[in-house]
Amino acid sequence: MRTLILLLAVLIIPFLVKAQIGSTEKTDEAFEKLIDQYHGTNVNNDVDTLDIDSDVFDDKIEIEIESSASARSEEEDTIQIRVGKHNIEIRSGQQKTIIDVEKMEDFDSRWDKNEKREFEIPKTVKLKRNHGKFDGHWSGFDFGGNQLSGSGNTASYPEGGPKFLETSPEKSFEFNFNFAEYSFGFGSYVGIVTGLGLNFNDYKFKNPYTIKRDDNGIIQALKIDDEGFKMSKLSTGYITAPLMLEFQIPGNHGQDRLFVAAGVIGGLKIGEHTKTKIENVKQKNKSDHAIAPLRWGYTARVGFNDFGIYATYYNTPLFESGKGPEVNPFTLGATFTF
Repeated sequence: MRTLILLLAVLIIPFLVKAQIGSTEKTDEAFEKLIDQYHGTNVNNDVDTLDIDSDVFDDKIEIEIESSASARSEEEDTIQIRVGKHNIEIRSGQQKTIIDVEKMEDFDSRWDKNEKREFEIPKTVKLKRNHGKFDGHWSGFDFGGNQLSGSGNTASYPEGGPKFLETSPEKSFEFNFNFAEYSFGFGSYVGIVTGLGLNFNDYKFKNPYTIKRDDNGIIQALKIDDEGFKMSKLSTGYITAPLMLEFQIPGNHGQDRLFVAAGVIGGLKIGEHTKTKIENVKQKNKSDHAIAPLRWGYTARVGFNDFGIYATYYNTPLFESGKGPEVNPFTLGATFTF
């Protein structure tokens, strides 16, 4: 029996390899030739039939040789032969011999079909600001308390006149809406910042006075009756434009940044008025109060990410030169950028 198995393997292998690359018709012809060669050898006359059970040689071929002889007591023998990418297994049992031919897939095809390649993709953190390039801190909202420096004893009031420009710190405020920003970086962490904004200031006077211009255009104090006095303030509005040098210190793998910016700021007046409230009567005066039409000063900002504090001091006095007491506006507050 072992001799028969080896003989079948030698005869079948060339035809199986050739049939693997041919069509189904060529495969059938190869096996017919195999059968003729097998009967011609006359090695084992007990074999009555040679049945070939095959679809297409692409995946697996099973050839079964059945015998009509009586059962044998010998155990099953198995022989495996590998030819190129084909594996041939010949199993001999008591009454039949089975030949399996299976094409072995290469490493790459087995990897693609049977296994999954898994790659862990790092989680992407969405940042509020673009940290790939320099991004300054100007656009946003500012809110702070303002004062007039020198409005007390050092102001150049008319001789013998009242100190009518003293303000109430807890009631005087500034609000800025910085709507445009332009950043020019020298790298990722240093750059020039500029832009445009709207600046609104309310200076609430501490004493019952308001202001007016006399016939010579000089600012004078106008006394308000103490009885029923509620409020008196001066309001101004400017378009502002800064020019700052900003430094940023990265942290947490560049996702968070500490920023420090300082420079100059200019303003163009767009409005002014005074407002008083006596009892329940409010009066607003939009006439010219000699407020400086142009001004410039110094500004600085320090913060972390989108929150910080800022300070501004205007070197230009509140009033036009020679038209009123020499007082200078300054502000300290919080900034929220976007």
